[in-house]
Amino acid sequence: MIPPSPRRAALVVGVVALLLAVTACSASTTPDRSAVVVGATPGVPAAVVADIYRQVLRSAGATVADDTTVGDYGQLLDGVDGGRVSMFGAFDGDLLSRLAPSSTATSPDDVYTDLNRALPQGVSVGDPTIVSDQVQVVVTASLASSSGADALSECARLPAGLPLVGDRDLDAVTASALAAAGCRFAPYRRLDSVDAVLAEVRGGRAAGVVSPLSAAGTAADLTSLTPAAAQAQDSDSGPTPTSTAPATPDPTAIRAQILVPVYSSGALTRDQVRTMNKVAGELTTADLATMAQEVSQRRATRSAVVGGWLAEHGF
Repeated sequence: MIPPSPRRAALVVGVVALLLAVTACSASTTPDRSAVVVGATPGVPAAVVADIYRQVLRSAGATVADDTTVGDYGQLLDGVDGGRVSMFGAFDGDLLSRLAPSSTATSPDDVYTDLNRALPQGVSVGDPTIVSDQVQVVVTASLASSSGADALSECARLPAGLPLVGDRDLDAVTASALAAAGCRFAPYRRLDSVDAVLAEVRGGRAAGVVSPLSAAGTAADLTSLTPAAAQAQDSDSGPTPTSTAPATPDPTAIRAQILVPVYSSGALTRDQVRTMNKVAGELTTADLATMAQEVSQRRATRSAVVGGWLAEHGF
């Protein structure tokens, strides 16, 4: 065998060195496709939820991207399908309305079941939390008192033609529930913000559709018209019925809106899914509402409130 000439050997070494340099450069500039990317819908509560899931997944050993991909549910699902988003928090009733507009499910169990059926292939939903964004209809406490209406079933006692305003779209299931409860509101009108909704309600000019995660949900000068399901739960002190007959759907029931993690089925390991699902038993509506309000009112940063919550709950 004839040994290579010194000149040829030097050329080979140079080519190998160039290839290694190009490979190193590509590795340093190409995004890490194995990193978990957390998505969120616009708004402070969703951003807080994204931060919680990000930190919880890191505690389970996942490499998680620092930035949050923000978009509506359609954009986030497209991101999951395209591998650009790994998981995001969603309120199951709203997501179900988008994926299966014909669904009439209202109870937490039924909404969760229908959502599981409606999700695209390759997309999974984790354990439901105890965070609810089920809308509330509120009026001033003085109007509720003078009308004798503090429950949704007494909605007809409010002045006929009272405008109904909110800062979100009113889904068909909720609109139907209000009509079935006997509400005689004027056609619904969407406003730009919760503050604008509160101004109309506190001025006695409208009833408001608000989120329990906003300051409007806990305002002392407003009365929330309690849904029928909540009334029945509060007043039921007797034994649990043993009948196996299917329950008759309540036409006045407002669709459940429970926070659930939605994720790409192949993006997380089994251990990471288990750790993510631990949030379900810890995060409450009051927790998220308090954190979101502290951030919105600039009393604390998102990292501070999320870090405090994680430490308090042992994550």
